[in-house]
Amino acid sequence: MTYFQKTGMDLDPNLVINHDDTNLSEISYTMEQDSSSYSLEMGGTPSSAGHRKVDMWQNHNFDSGFQTMNHSEAPSIISSLHPSSHLSGMSSMAEYEPIPNLSEQQKQKFDGITKNPTDGQYNTVRAIPELTMLMKDQDNEVVQKAVMIMQNIAKMECDAMRRQNETKIVDPRVIFTLRNLLRDKVDHPNIIRFTLGTLFNICNRQEGIDLVTRAISEQPDIIPNLIRHIGTFANSIYKYAILTMHSILSDKQRGGQSVTIARQQDAIIHVTPWLEAEKSEKLLPVIVDLIRVLCEKNTDQKVKFVKMGGPQKLLHILQQRGYENLLWRSTQLLKTFSNFDAPCLVAFGGRQILAGMLSHGSPRLVLSTLETLRNISDVPSKMKEELLLKSLLELVNSRNAVIRLYSAQTMSNLVANNRPNKEYMCSNNGVVNLCRALAIATKDWQNFQDKEAQQMEDYAESLICTLRHLCVGHPLAEKVQAYVFREPLIFLHKLMTMRPVLLKHTLNLLLKVVSQNALLAPFLLCRIGEIGFVEQLIHILRVACTQLNVQDVIEGVRVKDIVHLCIQILRLITRNPDILNEVDFFLRSPENSRMGDGHTLPIFVLQKANVEENTKSSTLELIYNLMHHEKMADHLERDEILCKMLHSVQMQAANHPELANLAANILKLMSEKRERNRIHYGRHGSFESQFGHLSVAAQRTEVLNSHGETYEGAGEQWSQPMSDDSMMESYCNSSGRDSSKTYNSPMYHSPPSMYPEYPNGPPSGPYYDPHASTSTRPTPPHYANYDSPPVYNNIPSNQGPSSHLSDQYPYRQGRF
Repeated sequence: MTYFQKTGMDLDPNLVINHDDTNLSEISYTMEQDSSSYSLEMGGTPSSAGHRKVDMWQNHNFDSGFQTMNHSEAPSIISSLHPSSHLSGMSSMAEYEPIPNLSEQQKQKFDGITKNPTDGQYNTVRAIPELTMLMKDQDNEVVQKAVMIMQNIAKMECDAMRRQNETKIVDPRVIFTLRNLLRDKVDHPNIIRFTLGTLFNICNRQEGIDLVTRAISEQPDIIPNLIRHIGTFANSIYKYAILTMHSILSDKQRGGQSVTIARQQDAIIHVTPWLEAEKSEKLLPVIVDLIRVLCEKNTDQKVKFVKMGGPQKLLHILQQRGYENLLWRSTQLLKTFSNFDAPCLVAFGGRQILAGMLSHGSPRLVLSTLETLRNISDVPSKMKEELLLKSLLELVNSRNAVIRLYSAQTMSNLVANNRPNKEYMCSNNGVVNLCRALAIATKDWQNFQDKEAQQMEDYAESLICTLRHLCVGHPLAEKVQAYVFREPLIFLHKLMTMRPVLLKHTLNLLLKVVSQNALLAPFLLCRIGEIGFVEQLIHILRVACTQLNVQDVIEGVRVKDIVHLCIQILRLITRNPDILNEVDFFLRSPENSRMGDGHTLPIFVLQKANVEENTKSSTLELIYNLMHHEKMADHLERDEILCKMLHSVQMQAANHPELANLAANILKLMSEKRERNRIHYGRHGSFESQFGHLSVAAQRTEVLNSHGETYEGAGEQWSQPMSDDSMMESYCNSSGRDSSKTYNSPMYHSPPSMYPEYPNGPPSGPYYDPHASTSTRPTPPHYANYDSPPVYNNIPSNQGPSSHLSDQYPYRQGRF
């Protein structure tokens, strides 16, 4: 029978200890109980020892948990000032365990070790050197008694109630002698146990840790000898070895060298099997934390742990155990491996097992579980996840800001490209809950600043991203789109914040919503103040265009993606004649028609050499749609650069057939328009006499800078375009977000906002004003009876990385 199969020395699983951390006073007491069986063999009287223990509890007002079943008052393993294992040390091993009967000759060797008559304590100044010499004696019984007394002294020094003024065990030769015993007395388990107990108690105070680590720096083989006894089951030796190892390795100041030695000696291989073999819920947290220390920031150790089935053992602990501290530490270790080998955790049912932890009453356990789930939520799986989604829907409205943020982020990954999960969400009020949560977050946004504001922004971003996934890829997609857009003010508000990440996800969602004709009415009529969707979209496009040659990425979002999404939405919404008229109005405004060398925004996008082909294709489709508006068609036809670009694209049909076809269709519309104008003006004079200076045949001497213009901006904000737009100074922060720094968003620390009437959020009430505005601000006319010719609104095209038709969510690189 191997030592993993024996259970006679297991700790009592019913001990009541501190809820937050592992209390080792009772672990120590139980291990000392194990030694009582040995004392019977030596002729001791356990009944008298038991009376002394009870008397000790009564005299010191100490409750171990046995008497009242309350949490122990003793210090705990991780909560002490020093992160090492902590033992209360209320009693000495010599008191609990009768010393073996020694002969008179053997007793004479201890004559120099005396106690003070006043307090009964050992005269440690003289005793420690004497004991150090006796631990080297050839007589094993003498060695055993010497190390027992040394352990008693070490235990007194780590006991706050019995500690003397100064620490006495300060000689590194004591540590070297204990090391020799671990090496040479392998066949004497009692000596080994007392030796480990002495080291354990020495390590329970910071001075002792410093002493041991200094000794290890001189004689590194102390660590290998400790590791050797992790596999010794007799007399619970492995427990003391594990606890002592944890105390040394978890020291943050000087434990680094010991950790390196332990890794080189494959300590992980000796410790991992105890995750499955150990039955005590009080020792298991120490084992888990020891593994965490060994694996921290070390790939080789993680690989060994995975090969030994470590993650599966941790998941088994979550299923079978109920001790909160053990569950929390297990999820903390799993969180480390969720970033290392997430597919492994998912394959072994990690998401389903972790879902059961979300209903636990411990906030720190729920938070640790959610963080682990978030890290593995982007791994594809065919397992059912209804329980997990149900729990996430409950937590997404939690009062804890971090819990609701992690819940929303996890949910977003789970529904991406997963039709069963989307259908479950839609049939279980998931969309309703998410929309309600988004509305509350938008309303409460004004009450937060700095870090809280950043968390709220991330939360809203995750909710919008989840809703975007639910808008496609299942039979109820159109109903979801209609329900989501019942409150268009929320999404217009998100566009007006001009935060890059929010812009990306909001634009992606709008791209799906505007595919329905019925939803174009609120898109057209919704207003915050005097600002509507069309004007804000064109404004976002202009700001993004000015950044194309300045910086590629702003706060993790590609500027090209923002440009592409704006062009895509404008292409789709211009199928509506009223919206087409409004788009024409704002595109021909001075700030939007003087980009670069004086071109309108779509032409400026075509000129950019760093714009991707799918964006240029969408831009050509937008220009084709704009050609069906009379005033915009005149404006585009007079742009000689556009005509040259169209002819150039048409000649590249072999390399870019789709672009060439679009260019040909636009040139055809221009030709037909010129022919109509020629016939119309033929009655009143030649075409050239009316528009000679704007003729397509006229040669221009100005050459467009294909690399775009670099404009001087305002500090870290998005740069100012070449126009008199004084509102630009309040827009996007171009610096990347750093959670370790103060959150400096233009929304919270910027000049006056673009819309001072509604600086913090959309107004309550109807999403549009039915009454005419009294402002002097010009508004675009509406042509209710305008008949729009066929336009490019359903042409299959590459949606680009920001809005793929298959709703593809980035795999692992796109995680939160």
